[in-house]
Amino acid sequence: MSTQDESISRRTFLGGATGAVALSGLSLAQAAAAQSAPGSNNEALPAQWFEGPDPSMPKAGLRWAFSARVFFADRVMINTMDSPAGRGYTSVGGGDIWGPRLQGRVLPHSGADYYKTTFTTYYMLQASDGALIFIHNRGTMRRFAGQYEPGKPLLPAPPPPASQEGVWTRFRATPVFSAPLGPHDWMNRTVFVASSQRQANPDHTVFNYYEVL
Repeated sequence: MSTQDESISRRTFLGGATGAVALSGLSLAQAAAAQSAPGSNNEALPAQWFEGPDPSMPKAGLRWAFSARVFFADRVMINTMDSPAGRGYTSVGGGDIWGPRLQGRVLPHSGADYYKTTFTTYYMLQASDGALIFIHNRGTMRRFAGQYEPGKPLLPAPPPPASQEGVWTRFRATPVFSAPLGPHDWMNRTVFVASSQRQANPDHTVFNYYEVL
């Protein structure tokens, strides 16, 4: 891993154009995948801090908390809806959770994801100590003509029925967790943001969750 730190502008951070925060030469999402896969014993990634327009205001920070790989039992599309992404429904088929602040699994058949450009998900996590944690995930899916490249603008994808080959979908979410009192109670008092990426073969999505400090 590169040891050179890279800064990020407020415009880039607030616009969300990068897809993840630059940190030690890698994005948080890339570092999370490279350093903290299931079974890893690596240390938690350090927080990255950002200034606002007024230097006297406290800085806001992001710190990777955990990641979840969610598999889907089925996917139903309703193509009659007037939306670039259509309206769809997927039921949760299970998954796993890893990271410095939470480990465990996604409970199968505990909820679903409903989407139409925006998405709303409800399902249950089970921590490694057996605690049950409810997640309500809300976010957006935006489609672009290609994946983000540093220094280049993100261009909108052509509308259907034009070819969707090469179209890149960016996911952003603001999850809310309901955890029982005890070692996971910190989740009830924490603001989170998340980025995610849909994967194929098998159909699943990896969510990276960050604490807002």
